[in-house]
Amino acid sequence: MNECSQTYVVIIILGSGLLGGLTNYFMLYDKSLTTREQWIKAIASVLLSLCASLTVPLFLQILSNNLLDSLTFKNGLIFTGFCVIASFFSKRFLEDVYSKLERLNKKIDNTREETKDKVESMTKKTDSVIKKVDDLEESIESIEDGELPSGIKEAIKENKSISFKDTEVEKIIESLFSEKFSLRTHDGIAKQTNLPADKIKELLEHLVDRGLAEKKVSSQGKDLWRILKYPIKIYSASYGVQGKTVDVTNKIKDLVSQGTYEGPVSPGFLGVEDPAYGIGKVLKIHCRIYGKEKELSFFDGHTFKIV
Repeated sequence: MNECSQTYVVIIILGSGLLGGLTNYFMLYDKSLTTREQWIKAIASVLLSLCASLTVPLFLQILSNNLLDSLTFKNGLIFTGFCVIASFFSKRFLEDVYSKLERLNKKIDNTREETKDKVESMTKKTDSVIKKVDDLEESIESIEDGELPSGIKEAIKENKSISFKDTEVEKIIESLFSEKFSLRTHDGIAKQTNLPADKIKELLEHLVDRGLAEKKVSSQGKDLWRILKYPIKIYSASYGVQGKTVDVTNKIKDLVSQGTYEGPVSPGFLGVEDPAYGIGKVLKIHCRIYGKEKELSFFDGHTFKIV
């Protein structure tokens, strides 16, 4: 809309408001009122009609009407008619516009909440997928002798309730790290090692207690076991407040890989810019610690400990 058209729109709005206000005043003219009361009523009528006329562009916007985009003679007449009707029925028109705005606001709020719920749901699904992918990668990684989780041999040998010879320990480790299976049954290990199944099961439970192994249950109800290559594993980590967070997963993973499991909760230590300056933030870590999945939360100024 050019400057000339904008001037015409203002003139139409003001003229229609004045016309509607005076029409209402004279239609309800009361001779019994004093001159002062007549003036007050006239001014109130004109002001109310002007308010209604000024609201017409908003009303058209709510209806997604593009009448004012191209102000031809025909569109000008239609717009004038809108303004006159709005001015004449000013009170009812303003109430109707307010009602439409209120419904629109509720619709926006509902859409915002639905979007927020969908985003949170997708975030949870994404985190779950990432976790499954991480677990799958760990399951199918080939583990060479030099990459064996620390403490496996020691944990087997220190089991006081059962004892194993060095050759038996080697057989058990070889069976646990089979290239054919990522998950083993105690019966399968016993068959491969020629050791008693109950003895193998007791050993596996001992490794689970030490956080070096994990037990799952198959759809057929069988116990399945695997050695955890990484006794402490970070799935995700975020820092900030609701709606304003930064991803610090890689930073926490780097710290853990270097043997650092604690530190101050601060933007400086985490290597990020403050996502919400002046507001207390939270560091949230989704991880697995010695076979147990955990959600850890630590506040600004405190020390986080992955234990």
